[in-house]
Amino acid sequence: MNRNTFKKHINQLEVEELKEELFALFTKVKGVKNYYLMELGDDKQRQKIYNKAKKEITAKYATKSYRRPRRPRIQKIKTIIKSLENESILPYELIDIYLHNSEVAIAFMMEYSFYSTPLTNSINNTFIKALELIDSELMKSEYEERCLALTNEMNFMPWPFYNSMSLFLKVYAK
Repeated sequence: MNRNTFKKHINQLEVEELKEELFALFTKVKGVKNYYLMELGDDKQRQKIYNKAKKEITAKYATKSYRRPRRPRIQKIKTIIKSLENESILPYELIDIYLHNSEVAIAFMMEYSFYSTPLTNSINNTFIKALELIDSELMKSEYEERCLALTNEMNFMPWPFYNSMSLFLKVYAK
């Protein structure tokens, strides 16, 4: 079905039928429910979604073996973050998710002495997105401590994190 056909269908419906159609979409389609939860929900409801996403991201880095750690599921983490980006109403709420992913990934890297290009790319990309949002939303003071802690941990292996470190210096230049 294309957009014009959908418009014709909606224009033919009465107000009560439109309400029923919306309610049916709300109950049947999870994406619609999440959209309205993000749009009309309060901070507590949105925070539940973000906390759930943080737990899911952390679980994708979980492994049991120090000798042969399981690769982190970077593609699944990207999928979680992408769905939050699509559903999120306020852009600054994603800063916490981006920083959380970078923190967990660096902790994984250091604890298991695990290095891979996809992992460093994930850290760089999410940290850069977080820094760009911090700069555009003028929230430097709220996240300065977390960003500083991340860059201190990145110093153990600075060459893969050059781009994110240089952006950090530009954002937090005094």
